[in-house]
Amino acid sequence: MYNESFENFQYDSCISKGICSLNPKISALQTVLVLYLRNFAKYAIEIPYENIDENIKNFILETIAIAIYNTDFSEESFINIVKNFRKSLPEIMQQYFKLYPETDIDKEKSKPLELFRETTDIIKSIRFGEKIFIRGQENLPSNIRDLYNTMLVIANSIAINLLDLKTYNKDSEQGFLSILKLLSKINIEEQSIELLKEEINQAAAIDKELMFLLHKCQEEKFGEQSPSEVSYSTTPGKAVLVVGSNIKELEEILESLKDFKIDVYTHDDMMLAHTFPKFRQYSGLKGQFGLGLESCLIDFATFPGPIIITKHSLRNIENFYRGRLFTTDNNIPKGVIKIVNNNFDEVIDSAQQSRGFKTGKQCESVNIGYDYKSKIEEIEEKLKTNNYNHIFFIGLDGYSLEQKVYYEKLIKITPKNVLIISFSYNNNQENLIHINACFDSFSILRFFEKFKNDNIGKTVFIPKCERNSLSQMIYFANTPNTNVFVGKCLPIILNPTLMHTLNKLFKITLTTSSKKDIESLDGIK
Repeated sequence: MYNESFENFQYDSCISKGICSLNPKISALQTVLVLYLRNFAKYAIEIPYENIDENIKNFILETIAIAIYNTDFSEESFINIVKNFRKSLPEIMQQYFKLYPETDIDKEKSKPLELFRETTDIIKSIRFGEKIFIRGQENLPSNIRDLYNTMLVIANSIAINLLDLKTYNKDSEQGFLSILKLLSKINIEEQSIELLKEEINQAAAIDKELMFLLHKCQEEKFGEQSPSEVSYSTTPGKAVLVVGSNIKELEEILESLKDFKIDVYTHDDMMLAHTFPKFRQYSGLKGQFGLGLESCLIDFATFPGPIIITKHSLRNIENFYRGRLFTTDNNIPKGVIKIVNNNFDEVIDSAQQSRGFKTGKQCESVNIGYDYKSKIEEIEEKLKTNNYNHIFFIGLDGYSLEQKVYYEKLIKITPKNVLIISFSYNNNQENLIHINACFDSFSILRFFEKFKNDNIGKTVFIPKCERNSLSQMIYFANTPNTNVFVGKCLPIILNPTLMHTLNKLFKITLTTSSKKDIESLDGIK
């Protein structure tokens, strides 16, 4: 287990300091951005994909990355986005009018006018966003609102996957059009629940394909993933911390710093890079620092050098030390320094001026990663030689005390005719196969896809929610003969009302007690 040394660490700054929460001002501004996106999608969905300018496509994807899930963006970022919409929205409408000349042009042009008029400055935009939000609360049934929120979350997952794919020079027309379809279906008028569910299921399936394509690009670029030993020790010297999940950016950082005496440490999801052979070639990549997202306040405050936040990282850095924070993202929160055109000169200067690690500290290394082919063979052999009638897939966990108790008991009381494929816990019992997935949230999807068509019941447990989790759990739930349980997630990702809708409409269930949840499954004794 990759972080067994820290599993009893219970201080969660993500919750206690509100680092993963969303303040009302940001929420109102995001409501405005979503309204702009909806207006754009209404016309763009009718235009041939190749006719939409590539810069506009990138702008839309970046806006989605900011407008959904992002807990901290600057007023300057909002103003720049609105400015771009004032240019791109009329342009896309003009293309629409050329294709559909019978349109009542004057009537269509009048529709965005209120939006333009009410968003001329920040104060007006906040008030307008609050008004639109309240209107939706009053006029829409809660289950429709929750489906709209689900559509936005999946659109966000698809958009970020598309942006990551672009760094490998890959594109997906299907992915972009699925975003437009989702956005164009979101409005303040009641729609068919079944129609919205179908749109969500189709988008989740497309997002799944994008995740597989992204993983393929990563292995083609950095080598096939394999087990690796990762150090949690620190060594004396100047240092930089890299936060996020885009390993392509980590490569660019390592290349820029390789001729300087500056060590590089990964944080949270970036630990995954250590499983790719290419990154083991960089002597400056020392290991992993800190305990991850849930303790990022302490991790960032104690790191003695600059911190680079890569694109599309879920963070609210309001509580963090400014001046040492850099980002490659197009969204630049107040007090964070923008890295332009991958020029890391300011990061290098900051690292050299920082105190760095004076003496270093020795900590136990951890083993992460797995050999995919050998694990598949192990599972196939188990299924062939044992009379299993069900498979449990247990996903990545944050190892809170509550989750630890739940899953350790779940594994212990699971009947012997159930095969457990666990990406978190390992107790070496006969009916359990452990996949040392570390921060690799794609792994559970990868193994599930391999065995989804087997004539055997399946139950997927998702202990920890991440950016792709909602899309994944809907894909799992839409697969025949599959149950889905999800643990308590951060409210910004999965709030209680949305969880209720997911249970009612997609049969996704919140975990209760290990015994009760097992007893609720048909055919397991």
